[in-house]
Amino acid sequence: MDSILKAMAYDKKVRVYAALSTDTVNQAIKKHNLNLLSAMALGRLLTATAMMSYMTKSESLAVSISTDAALKGLTAIADEKGLVKGYVHNNDYTTYGEDISSVGQLLMPGKLMISRDMGLKEPYTGIIPLVTGEIAEDIAKYFTDSEQTPTACALGTYFDEKGRLLAAGGYIIQVMPGTDDSILKELEQRVSLTENISKLIYDLQTPKNLLDFLFSDRNLEVTGTEKMAFYCGCSKDKIMEKLLTIDKKQLQQVAKEQSEIEAVCPYCNNHYLYNSDDILKLLKDIES
Repeated sequence: MDSILKAMAYDKKVRVYAALSTDTVNQAIKKHNLNLLSAMALGRLLTATAMMSYMTKSESLAVSISTDAALKGLTAIADEKGLVKGYVHNNDYTTYGEDISSVGQLLMPGKLMISRDMGLKEPYTGIIPLVTGEIAEDIAKYFTDSEQTPTACALGTYFDEKGRLLAAGGYIIQVMPGTDDSILKELEQRVSLTENISKLIYDLQTPKNLLDFLFSDRNLEVTGTEKMAFYCGCSKDKIMEKLLTIDKKQLQQVAKEQSEIEAVCPYCNNHYLYNSDDILKLLKDIES
């Protein structure tokens, strides 16, 4: 089962979130039939979004990347319980180009948007331009620049030679206000040891082992263990609401011809069929 560990280090001057997300990412790969590069991108975004959902008191957190590059963008949403869902906007491998070999090439140039639902009228939203398109670096840049919190982030997906995902996970490290520069410099050195984060996650196998690798000698204190899972709460009734965006005359025509409309949930790729009776009921609800 996937999990996220919360911890403190350096006498509570540094907070850390470490995640193992292999099952979650494999669920997304299966749901969306993702190609390798799409799986790498969405897997990393899902991992980061789930960790970030435990970093704030928001009811839900949405992280999205918009771009005109090959992937066209991707979106992930997590609730306060670590249930996460998401999708890539273009999973057609044939449109990526022969020279593309990294996630950054699929996303640059683009923008990163992080939106938190705090239970108020409007969500709190921050937007920055992508720095590299490698997702982890852009998320770290967002926290460092937009929220003035020095942050390091590493996200990995490890595949075998047949393209099967064997491990996924990552970490987010944040420095508390007033921390000495000497600690910042040491953190930079320790983060550099995780340059090949995908293989490291595969080798270490658990979030606790990853935390120990980084901070076992720096007063590491695990403060909580949280769940993480791929979950979409869509249903036929919920997706039907999206049919309201279709022109009323088109709905009437469908009902008249007794044909069907198929709607697809973008987050989990579930397909729903609506017959003429469903459409007539929808039209009645619109008119009432």
